[in-house]
Order: sequence, then C-alpha cells, then structure tokens
Amino acid sequence: MDIPVVFTLSSLYILAILCCCSQGQSPPYEAECVEGKYPPPSSRRVKEYVVNLDLPGKERWKHVAAEKKQEIKNILASFKKYIYDFGGIAAEIWYLIDLLGPAIVDVLPQPFQDEIRGISDVTGIEIGEVTLYNIFYEIFTVCTSIVAQDSNGTLYHARNLDFGLFMGWDPKNRTWEITELLRPAIVNLDFQRGGKTVFKSVNYAGYVGILTAISPGKFTLTMNERFTLDGGYIGIINLILTGKGTWMGFLTRATMEKAESFKEARAMLTSTQMIAPAYFILAGNTSGQACVITRNREVNGTDTWWMKEAGGWYVLETNYDHWSKPLFVDDRRTPANKCMKKLTQKGVGIPGIFDVLSSRPVLNKLTTYTALMQVNQGHLETWLQYCPDPCFPW
Repeated sequence: MDIPVVFTLSSLYILAILCCCSQGQSPPYEAECVEGKYPPPSSRRVKEYVVNLDLPGKERWKHVAAEKKQEIKNILASFKKYIYDFGGIAAEIWYLIDLLGPAIVDVLPQPFQDEIRGISDVTGIEIGEVTLYNIFYEIFTVCTSIVAQDSNGTLYHARNLDFGLFMGWDPKNRTWEITELLRPAIVNLDFQRGGKTVFKSVNYAGYVGILTAISPGKFTLTMNERFTLDGGYIGIINLILTGKGTWMGFLTRATMEKAESFKEARAMLTSTQMIAPAYFILAGNTSGQACVITRNREVNGTDTWWMKEAGGWYVLETNYDHWSKPLFVDDRRTPANKCMKKLTQKGVGIPGIFDVLSSRPVLNKLTTYTALMQVNQGHLETWLQYCPDPCFPW
C-alpha cells in the first residue's frame, strides 16, 4: 500500500519534534504568555444565526446549510481524499457509508435523523457523509477549556477548539488542511423556541451536536476529547451489537435543550452511557460552581473534579486526566496554568482569558476558534484563531 505524501511529511515533522524532546532539546516553539490580544480584528468575529426549534427537524438548518454549503462540501471532500489516499479497506468503508447512508441515519434518535436529512437535501451531499460529518468530531478533537472566577465571584468559561491532527499537513504553508477548511464553516447559533433563546452554541456548519454552548443565566458547557483504549470505535461496535450508547454530541445537545440548571445538566452528563469517553467542562451561575467531569463510555468510573479542588479560582482541562501527566509532546496544560497564574484572579475577564488562550502552545496550528462565555449575562462571543510561525503543529 502506498503511503500518502501528506501523511509521510506530517509524520516526519512530528518525528523531528519527538527526537528534539527525547534528546533534551526544546521543540521549535517558545511557550509564551501574551497580553493585549483582545479584541482581535473584527474580521475574525464569527457570525450568528438563529435555529428555530419550533420548525420541523428537516427545516431547521436550511438557511445555515444553504449559506455554508460549499464550506461543508470542501471539508468532506478533503476528508474523503484523505481516506481514499490510504486505499484498501479505508476506501471501502467510505463506499459503504455512501451506499448504506439512509440505513445509517435511520438508527439515529430524533430530531437528529430529520435534521441530518434536511442538511443533506439542501447541500446535495450524500446522507451517509453528512452522518459521518456529525460523528467524527468525537474521534479527532483536541482542546483547552478554562472556567475562571474573578474577584467578585463572577464565572467566565472559555475554550480553544483544535481539530485536524494528522489530516493533511501542507508543508508549503505549514498548516493542517482540515483545520484551514473548518474555519470558514464556524458559526454561532442561537437556538430559539417561541422567539426566545433556549441556548447558544458554537458549531461547524452542518454539525447538529454541541461542543461549546451556554444556557443564558443557567450554565455553560464545553466538551474535550478523552483519549483512552476504550475509545469511540469500540463504542460504535458496542452500539451496533447491543443498541446501548449515546453519541456525545447528541447527549450535549439534549442537555442544552432540557436541563434547567447546573445540577440537572451535571446529572445528565454523568448518568448516560456513551459511545466515546469525554471530558465535560461545566459551569453554573454562582461562585465556585464549576467542574470537569471525566467520563468513561460506561457510567461507572465517572470522576468530578471541582474548581475548589483545582486551586480555588479556576479549573483547566486539555485532553488528559487531571490526575495524570499530559503526553510530553502535547503539554498545553503546563503553559496554560503558567499563564493563568501570571494573569492572577484580579485579571480574570474576557480580555485576560482570551490572552491565555492566545498564548503558544495553547494556541497552535490546530486551533480553529476561541469562544468566550459569561453565564449571568448570557454572553457568547467567538473568534477565528490563527497561529503564525513559529508555532507548534498541535
């Protein structure tokens, strides 16, 4: 089997990083704590759309899908090329996704079945591919989430969403192909019933689940991927064999629609069997009400790490269990903690946290956006992020 050139080049670059670290040399970037990065240029602010939950599922996403049709097609075309470059069974799997798409979507819960059908109708993309688009975020994301409390007890919740590792390294521009294609597809969404906001979120257009969201006045939520051997592929097989398990994005969407409080949201996120493990970073509307929920696929083994246990005024999660050391080539946690401590509790606010999330290597080549939330004000703002060289590839 021929090895794709993009994979070979990205692998060589990563091997170079590993060699530097194993020989005690510094990787080709400098950890930093930047200041004065907020606000970014207005051109980087993400546009907001309304999703009307009173409409039938097939009608809800028409305007977003129509406006972002080409962006969604570009993402899937790149992902498809990446799969076909491997040939063999990988290409056959994609063929089966196209062939069995209608049957695959039939096993999803409502309203997600109809919403995905509606997106497929508007974009003209095969329904199996739209379904795949709605589940592969459970497998490939790396992120940094922070909940911090200012000196008055006000909570701020923010996150970087990084996506595209190993998916097409462009040696000329030194970027990840999927990461570059995802940025134009980022949208802010205001989910409404009866003309009133139920919750707000940040999504890649065409994705109906939730990775970043705020229920105004109630709680905020972000999801970070958790890498374990008991991962998403095993969960998918278990779902096929037993019918047990919930897609992470559908669980978070249901939580945002149904939970009326931090307590109810926490109960939903800790008591539902999942297809893939995850970290849920959850914050409420009162001082100290913030935690990281570390989830297995099964409900057993769930760990809740509270802000007061993390140091009192903030809690920070990347993609590693808080009781374990991060992978030495992907230690965003130590620089992020360093920058938070430099910021101090007095500096907590939208500008200060944005600076922390704009500091390399918390900001890296995979970072697509930074979202900033304040629950009491119902505030959500999202900015496209870029990391010019020198910058770590993940």
